[in-house]
Amino acid sequence: MTTAPHQPVLPHTGTQTITRPATLDDFDAVNMLHERCSLATRFARYQAARRSLRLAEFHHLTRPDRSLTWVTHPEDDPQHLIATTNLVRTTKPDTAELGIMIEDPWQSRGLGTTLAQYARSQARDFGCSSMTVMTGSDNVRMLKIMKALGAARPAIHSSTVDVTVPVG
Repeated sequence: MTTAPHQPVLPHTGTQTITRPATLDDFDAVNMLHERCSLATRFARYQAARRSLRLAEFHHLTRPDRSLTWVTHPEDDPQHLIATTNLVRTTKPDTAELGIMIEDPWQSRGLGTTLAQYARSQARDFGCSSMTVMTGSDNVRMLKIMKALGAARPAIHSSTVDVTVPVG
């Protein structure tokens, strides 16, 4: 897996960002990101109105045997986290669940697509052949991202849907 920072330029604005592996030292900054995000953003990420993560949860997300987690910040402001991305192993040994949360002012700039593509490239080295997302059936942004990665539009039978894309 890549440990060097990923430095995507956002396609819609040309803004340079840096995405790097998260560590336990990022716990407070990740929770500050949660606090800055709107209720709608937090609900889109968790299907609940979570305000923060518990330390035990963040510890789980930063254990490389179980999860890969990255944080993203603007190139010129490393203390200001604008996104967090997770790949968490599921009960299926070759599948990881993708989670992305982006601070509201940074949405609709191409960052979500860029982070999903990066996670997909890392999922291969994580031993996964697919990524899955559980999201709200009305989460147009995530459904569009997953479609861009090759997922079929899911049949919607409830307020949430599971969408899977191949990694390889």
